[in-house]
Amino acid sequence: MNIENFVWSGLVVLGAFDFSGSRAGATGFDAIPQTVGYHANGFQTPDNQFLTPAGTLVQLPGVRPNALALGPDGRLLVTSGLKPELIVLDPATGRIRQHVPMPPDTQNAPVAPVAAVILNPKENDKLSFTGLAFSPDGRRIYLSNVNGDVKVFGVSQDDQVSPLFSFPLPPANKPGRKYDIPTGIAVSPDGRRIYVALNVANQLAELDAASGKILRTWDVGVAPYDVVLGRNKIYVSNWGGRRPDAGSVVGPIGRNGTVRVDARSIAREGSVSVIVPSRPGAKEATEILTGRHACALALSPDKKFLVCASAGDDTLSVVDTRTDKVVETVWARQSPADLFGAQPNALAFDSDGEKLFVCNGTQNAVAVFQFERKSRWLGLFPYLHYAPGQTQNLGLIPVGWFPGGIAYDARRRMLDVANLKSVSPE
Repeated sequence: MNIENFVWSGLVVLGAFDFSGSRAGATGFDAIPQTVGYHANGFQTPDNQFLTPAGTLVQLPGVRPNALALGPDGRLLVTSGLKPELIVLDPATGRIRQHVPMPPDTQNAPVAPVAAVILNPKENDKLSFTGLAFSPDGRRIYLSNVNGDVKVFGVSQDDQVSPLFSFPLPPANKPGRKYDIPTGIAVSPDGRRIYVALNVANQLAELDAASGKILRTWDVGVAPYDVVLGRNKIYVSNWGGRRPDAGSVVGPIGRNGTVRVDARSIAREGSVSVIVPSRPGAKEATEILTGRHACALALSPDKKFLVCASAGDDTLSVVDTRTDKVVETVWARQSPADLFGAQPNALAFDSDGEKLFVCNGTQNAVAVFQFERKSRWLGLFPYLHYAPGQTQNLGLIPVGWFPGGIAYDARRRMLDVANLKSVSPE
């Protein structure tokens, strides 16, 4: 499948100003000075970029969406950003169905539906760096609030979303920071457990999905970001890599700790923490080294390999989940010689695991990678396995300004992409 065919099959782009379904590829334009804003063939940004997104645009002024989640039945798409609300969209059309206010911090048990004006959400409640997920049955939505709790929303049988309650998280109590910053969220297959990365505490927390009670915590790397669940393991990406040891050269990570640094005094690595929850008494994770600023994670549909995006090095680390070893490192940009970076920061596989879609933030595009799998016989049964060294970058799909969230809609063979930046008045 080439890029042109994929684009014509339908790309949905969701941005700070837009949500778009692709019906054509990029168009050319006359390279003359343009006024910042929208034009007939695209839009001009203040930093002299002219973008021609593939798709139909839906404006979300002032939101700056940085994560999104598609319901398990494909009927709802949700996003959030700078505003204290959850935005619910129809994934087939991009129509905005609801603006749902955040549940109050003090409410930690279900209540009857109430008017938004009564809820009165705090203006500083908002989605964290990432962290937005549906429960497996689609009846709950969990959102990481940057101010130290998990917001819980309910979904009715007629697909109406309502704010329910908040699960408070342990305070960080660090210099200048009272609350922790929850980031990535994953929900257990039975829906009974929630796993939340705690970015300040450098931990992963396991919560009871009914009560919000913290059941267990594990120490992970520095500044954990994303969380995914393997068959019997939990994977957590860490912006700052492994925790420093006694022999590490370190530098400050804000006012709340230290990170291993290189000769330039910047973080020298990223990492993925591996947790085996069935191991009794285990409080620490093992680590897989990746490129710098490890962020988004994606498991192949068969969960046999994991991909970690490293925004600081423009690379994708491919991990064999049987051995937890990196078997291939792939450039996110089309050529290592490209002078301008890509900043890969969000990932999504298609339904068969043969194509990976990567949000390259600074390229304002989604890169499409083809993963090769080889067949090997185990007795009488064929076994498909990932073939390292044969991954191909098929090309780029133009989207909005700095894509930072993505989901693959298998039912419609479409992509949903959240773009963080906007030229719309806010």
